[in-house]
Amino acid sequence: MASRENRVYRSCFIKLLKKDQYVPWLLVGLCIALPCSITLQQPIAQAETVQSLTLDKNTIYVHPQQGDDSQGGKKTSPLKTITQALKIAPAGSKIQLASGTYSEETGETFPLIVKNKITLQGDRRSQGQKVIIRGNGYFTSPTGAGQNVAIAALNSAGGITGVTVTNDHSRGHGLWIESASPDVIGNTFTRNGNTGLSVNGNSSPLIEGNYFYNNSGNGLLVYGTSQPEIVDNTFKQTGFGVSLVQDTVATLTGNLFDSNRIGIILEGNSQGILRDNEIINSSESGLTAIAQSRVDLGTSSEPGNNVFRSNRKLDIENATQDRIVAVGTETQGKIVGEIDFDRGEFIATNNTKNTFGDLPPLLSQDNLDDRPIGIERNTNSDSIATDNTFRNLPPLPSQNNLEGDRPTTPSQTATSLPSPPPIPENNNSNKELVFTAPSIPEPEPVPYLPQTSNSALSSNDSRISSLSDVLGSSASRVRYKVLVEALNESEENEVRSLYPQAFETVFDGQSWLQVGAFSNRDKAKQAERTLVNLGLETYLLE
Repeated sequence: MASRENRVYRSCFIKLLKKDQYVPWLLVGLCIALPCSITLQQPIAQAETVQSLTLDKNTIYVHPQQGDDSQGGKKTSPLKTITQALKIAPAGSKIQLASGTYSEETGETFPLIVKNKITLQGDRRSQGQKVIIRGNGYFTSPTGAGQNVAIAALNSAGGITGVTVTNDHSRGHGLWIESASPDVIGNTFTRNGNTGLSVNGNSSPLIEGNYFYNNSGNGLLVYGTSQPEIVDNTFKQTGFGVSLVQDTVATLTGNLFDSNRIGIILEGNSQGILRDNEIINSSESGLTAIAQSRVDLGTSSEPGNNVFRSNRKLDIENATQDRIVAVGTETQGKIVGEIDFDRGEFIATNNTKNTFGDLPPLLSQDNLDDRPIGIERNTNSDSIATDNTFRNLPPLPSQNNLEGDRPTTPSQTATSLPSPPPIPENNNSNKELVFTAPSIPEPEPVPYLPQTSNSALSSNDSRISSLSDVLGSSASRVRYKVLVEALNESEENEVRSLYPQAFETVFDGQSWLQVGAFSNRDKAKQAERTLVNLGLETYLLE
């Protein structure tokens, strides 16, 4: 029986070999290939390990609670402070920040200086709601006088992503960019005394997917000859949402401006190109353009698709001598000035002037309401500003995510961020001062204080009155006097270096320096803002 079964087995095996004569060769091939594939996998695994080590080598880890600055900054042995990480970081490296608050209390020294293609990285998806950098320090700007700054991005700074930046100093800037072009993506700028993000000199940063909330002066200020791309950001309850001044050229795409005093303001020779933005619920105007600034809200060849809605006083205020082209832009409220919604093209000017030496504006409770609304041309508005309830970092409005990585709705900040006092605003230009120093300085009479004063976050009842307030009075008599408070000899010397004929006077029981008197309000404001940029308290007598 067994013999018969063996014969059957051998017979079947022989038939199989005859029928599939290539099977043995296939088996031989597999025997050779398997060891080869195992051998080939070894260098691939080794390459991945080397790459991982290289990436880890270029990343410095920081943890404000568990870190130690005497360690090497590896993932398993993080540093404690960003300050130390910046000291040891090689060019092109990334500093990975753990959740927590980075402040003087945790050992930080401000301002934090970011350069040499170094990137600070927190949690971009939540817009840095749990990675909080809070502090301030004196920073001497290469383009002008000293500023109070939390973070300064200089030279070839790589980027700032996924952090919350707060500088509660009364004149504090959150992030100060100086002639650099970092990527500023997925951050929160809140409770900054002056400006959340200030772009200066000749910078071209990408500013994308950030949340600007409750900053006393500007959410974003662009100065000098900078040319930023401003994409998919939210500006909420933050004074002036975006301020463009001097010779800047900015492109704004897909941004939301909600419940600001003024959504967007352009001054000097600045230019703004706006596409797919929504500007709503401003307590003053949605967009204001003054001086020689120029705005492209949409052309015949490229409609703007911007929406202005529920802005309390004006949707658009054009106080320039140029027509604003706004093809494809929707407004529901009042407009002022010449605006063409039907057809036209935008002709950009070449802003190449280097504006080193001029500093960005500081916003003040006492000098913002003066910004005029101008002469009404369209009275078909029943827009009503919504009630702006102050909250601690409210939920973000829904917008298109940044390539699927757009931050989600932020939760309330882990650390309570104090609300700073509001501060002074500005616009630097030509001075053309008319000095009228009396032979015997006398106390100035207390003037009638107008209902309109230029304030970043003052009451909603303040008014912006007429077009002549923006363009200046044609009267030749002296109507405006600029006073500045110098608290010490150093400040007095600084004032006199700019205005040698400044003299002492008394106003409201206090000693001031009067730097000049003017018949033109614009010139008086320019002088005032120059002094404000130096960090000095000023007062404009009318």
